[in-house]
Amino acid sequence: MKFNLFKSAKKGTAIDEYTSLEEKLGYKFKDKAKLEKALTHRSLHHKGHNDDYERSEFLGDAVLDLVIADLLLKKYKKATEGELSKLRAALVNYKTLAKIATEIHAGDFVKLSRAEKANNGQEKPSILSDVMEAILGAIYYESGFDVVFKVIAKLFKNELENVTPSDPKTELQELLHTVTSDIAEYKLVSVQGPEHSPSFVSEVCVGEEVWGRGQGSTKKESQQIAAREAIAYLKEKYQINNEN
Repeated sequence: MKFNLFKSAKKGTAIDEYTSLEEKLGYKFKDKAKLEKALTHRSLHHKGHNDDYERSEFLGDAVLDLVIADLLLKKYKKATEGELSKLRAALVNYKTLAKIATEIHAGDFVKLSRAEKANNGQEKPSILSDVMEAILGAIYYESGFDVVFKVIAKLFKNELENVTPSDPKTELQELLHTVTSDIAEYKLVSVQGPEHSPSFVSEVCVGEEVWGRGQGSTKKESQQIAAREAIAYLKEKYQINNEN
């Protein structure tokens, strides 16, 4: 889709709107329309047009996983695959992405419907994390892997230095292995709310029994919350001390 917004390149026009954001990213877009699209929320989506950030977000998610995996392999040369997976899970999640998006004031530039603006959509962690991935996807699409690698390394520098593993789903399964041969299975119970701002409800079952239930702005978040609840239930059920 073409954006008439970017026809003029004169100083002071809309093409200069993203200068401060680009400075914080450490990357200047050649085609501002790519950045514009990466900042356009699905609440402004026009039926039949790919004019929001979802496709770019899909790409950014994959690129981010690969770059963070590479950075972790270089930083933690003796870590096992399981340890690296936990570290990546602690870095590549909506909370970390929303935190970084907030630090670079990405929310100030997000294009939202009036209804979403009224609900302070520019401050919602779920939207900020999606936008962050979409921006990274747009950078990759325009300039390739080496360039987006540098951008991600810069943005995640502090997080990489201070990362600690946090993956409730993995922790739950590891604890289960110490008390039973059963595995945790996750079921999406419902999706509530409007299409552009859904709320997911998931349950985690062990055998035929529901051990935890969680609600979140993404399916993954709802599963993690359910897993935390299940961990607490497991520790109480089997009298596992928190220090163990």
